[in-house]
Amino acid sequence: MAGNTPGDRLVAKAGWLDPIAGVFGAIVGAFYRIPGTGPIKILLHGTWPFRHPLHPLITDVTIGGYTMLVALDLLYLWRRDASLLQAADFVLLLAFLSSLLSALSGLTDWNDTGGSERRLGILHGLLMVAATLGFLAAIVWRLGGDPAMRDVAIYAGFASYAIVAVGAYLGGELPFGLGVGVQRLAWSGPVPKWEPLDVVASSLEDRKPRVGTTKEGLAVFVAKVDSAIYAIGNTCTHRGCDLNFGTWVGRDRTEIECDCHRSVFSVKTGTVRRGPATASEPSFETRVNEAGKIEVRSKA
Repeated sequence: MAGNTPGDRLVAKAGWLDPIAGVFGAIVGAFYRIPGTGPIKILLHGTWPFRHPLHPLITDVTIGGYTMLVALDLLYLWRRDASLLQAADFVLLLAFLSSLLSALSGLTDWNDTGGSERRLGILHGLLMVAATLGFLAAIVWRLGGDPAMRDVAIYAGFASYAIVAVGAYLGGELPFGLGVGVQRLAWSGPVPKWEPLDVVASSLEDRKPRVGTTKEGLAVFVAKVDSAIYAIGNTCTHRGCDLNFGTWVGRDRTEIECDCHRSVFSVKTGTVRRGPATASEPSFETRVNEAGKIEVRSKA
């Protein structure tokens, strides 16, 4: 999705980013094709156990840590209080380690993007890699035992922090400017009372979903599964694709896999089973009215 933001305009003609994105995308994609890596992907997306994107949770730790580091180092340069050194080194190590997890979660999320958002994401990532290398050098100089390198390490940290600030600004444009990672049903309210859909119960065939629309315009996925009728939201919470075009999966084929990025939802409960989606679908009670049409109401 294109947007009129500074970052979007910055990468609009930056075709040189595409080959780099291709390399990183191939690596990430190849890794997740290895059997047994599915749980890692689910964890790094934040689908389980958080039901919330993992990347922003970890980046708060990383950027907060680096901010504290800069504050401690500025205080040290002013007062030359040696008691601050151990605290600064600890904060740097904590922030650095969290940045590695942040990078892994970010790459996992980024690999499901395309177009200008993919370019912006890889530029954000490259800046963060540069900053991480700078902080790694600072760690080596700090722990090398040469007091003369302490100030060098501190100023390297300042430079790296400036790069982090630019990278974070561009990274923030992905959700706030381009809508990447925004829950697609965030503005859809519940259906508190029974509402009829333009779906006739007798027309339903086993595992052949139909789509109805509520009065507020919410698309509802309606499916007959082993004689029972279920209804959940039809718009994938990840990127807004239509679930009725998806594939039935699971041991008993009661889950639907989005055909865009392979998020999986339970048709019985709406619960997200596999990412990149982290939010579940709204789930509805169903009944058949006197006219033979399906009615739905949000589950309590």
